[in-house]
Amino acid sequence: MDHQICLNTNSFPALSAEQAYILFNDALQGMLQLNDGGDRFTLYLDSEELLNEFKLAENYTYVDFTTQLHDASEIDLYLFLLELVDKSPALDFIDDEVINEMAEYSFYMPRFPSSDNGEVFSLAYFLSATLLSIKSSKQWSSKQLNIARISDDGRYIDETLSLNNIACEDHGRSHFEGFKYVDINAICDNCLVSEYFVDWYEDLTTDNKHKVVDKYRLAVEREFNGGEPLFKTLADGNGMREIRFSAYSGGAIRILFKSCLENKQAILLGFIKKSNNEGYAENIPKAHSIYDELVQ
Repeated sequence: MDHQICLNTNSFPALSAEQAYILFNDALQGMLQLNDGGDRFTLYLDSEELLNEFKLAENYTYVDFTTQLHDASEIDLYLFLLELVDKSPALDFIDDEVINEMAEYSFYMPRFPSSDNGEVFSLAYFLSATLLSIKSSKQWSSKQLNIARISDDGRYIDETLSLNNIACEDHGRSHFEGFKYVDINAICDNCLVSEYFVDWYEDLTTDNKHKVVDKYRLAVEREFNGGEPLFKTLADGNGMREIRFSAYSGGAIRILFKSCLENKQAILLGFIKKSNNEGYAENIPKAHSIYDELVQ
């Protein structure tokens, strides 16, 4: 499986090199908990710096940390970091579609002082990535961080989103358990889930299953209310809506759903599209047929 990780620059620097070593080590041990054997980890750094030059504390960089790991004979973690796919600076490795999506909103954490780099929240959200933080303050000490957004025209969007966060070993273990043992039918008690959607989900790659579970759970948390970027009402869809997010290794995933009796949601089907309108002409009529089967 390929894990997308965004280094949360807002949680740095630590107060000292000693604190940085302890806190960053704990966070990385959490990231290791996601590894199911042979997994691939990609680390994005939303900064103009290269990863080796990134300051974990005053006069203490990422390369200083890895050197200290080696000298302390923490070889397993040291070798793990050597195998990380380093994507720094992050913007050099992101396709135009994600950059355009990021430009539409500014993200922030409600009830906390504004962060120096709100773009890292946007990056993690649109990449469906996990944040990697250190516990330098209470703000970064939860396994999920609540975020909100402002549109590019200055409007505050009245909805709360969440990002998975790892700042310690327990966080990583919890995220692993939460994804490893997933019953897609059990995520929403108030949903009618079609066999077509379940069969499509089961045929996905592990990476795209992870994305579907993450965004489907988020849709449930939002009670299927709200607009873009997560939801969209389809034109001429007769009440049909979609959950929308990027697919692993290119393209976009769309999950079609529709409200039915007793305020339930019918989860109808999913598909992956590579171009703007691909798949809709076929899948919207199919989704309506599935809906009729579910509610009859």
